[in-house]
Amino acid sequence: MLPSEQVHVCAWHIDRTPAASDWKLLNEEETLRAQRFVFPRDRDRYVCAHSTLRRLLGSYCQIAPERIFFSTTDYGKPAIQPTGDGEPLQFNLSHSGGLAVLAVSRQYPLGVDIERIRDIDPDVAEHHFSSRELQTLKSLPAEIRLAGFYRCWTSKEALLKGEGLGLNLPLDSFDVEAHPMRAPALLASRSQSNLQEAWALFALQPTHDTLGAVAVRNAGADLTADAIQCFSLNE
Repeated sequence: MLPSEQVHVCAWHIDRTPAASDWKLLNEEETLRAQRFVFPRDRDRYVCAHSTLRRLLGSYCQIAPERIFFSTTDYGKPAIQPTGDGEPLQFNLSHSGGLAVLAVSRQYPLGVDIERIRDIDPDVAEHHFSSRELQTLKSLPAEIRLAGFYRCWTSKEALLKGEGLGLNLPLDSFDVEAHPMRAPALLASRSQSNLQEAWALFALQPTHDTLGAVAVRNAGADLTADAIQCFSLNE
């Protein structure tokens, strides 16, 4: 059950060999995309992510997984095509390494991003973060600077995915919280971003070496961390 005032976040491992039943759930486009992967591990992860995505969405929509049909916005954000069955559902998927995460809501547009923690070239932040974010990042003690990078990066990515604008929204046109010991937040947005300001951000840490964020456009509703229900699927 997914109450209208809640957001569910589901995480599952995708480092396994997909079964025939996983392949069977994919549509023709998904199957062709999976077959185009050069490396078998990437192919298997894609199949395991998208077959379970279909099972979860089918369960929430109360229809068979193979009856889920997707559409995309002009900028590529996926959505579920209306079928006349069940309630509408907002969703967003992210995967990194051997882990996938799905965020779903009955009423709130949302975006989710996870990243497996690994060392990052400092130039990445210089090219993608705003001056305010860089200032915060550079002020952090060395031992938490990498966590600060991922707090900032996943918050920005979750917002981009939530808005569905991709790289058409300049990354330095808005500021998010980069301090890993503070709550994630959208701190400021400038006119060129066209970013809706009614976004709430929440931190995720589905595994010890994975950090993430979920962005929820709450339209002024009182949305606290208690509304974000997290689940781990055993696969």
